[in-house]
Amino acid sequence: MKIFILWIMPFVLFASGQKMSVSDTLYFDRADKQIFKLKYPQKTRMNQLANIDKEEARVIIKESTQQEMQSMELTISGRYLIYKASTEEYALVINALDGTLIQKEHK
Repeated sequence: MKIFILWIMPFVLFASGQKMSVSDTLYFDRADKQIFKLKYPQKTRMNQLANIDKEEARVIIKESTQQEMQSMELTISGRYLIYKASTEEYALVINALDGTLIQKEHK
């Protein structure tokens, strides 16, 4: 039993993937609190930070669901830069920094 717990521990600890740096998190935090925030600079910064582009995310979705992607959006969730995507049967969340599949839910 101890061996099983020690063996499963890395999977639990590293399942969520890479996080954004503190300065990037603060940048998006402050931008959300501005009255007249500009969406264009935020989207540009998100695209610059993403190590996984939309084509690579599309391949990850195809491999994990065997279905074509219907929609995809790059967004922020806490300290994570994520792609929210959907197929015909699934809703997925992919870490845009390292390509980790964070969440896969049946619709």
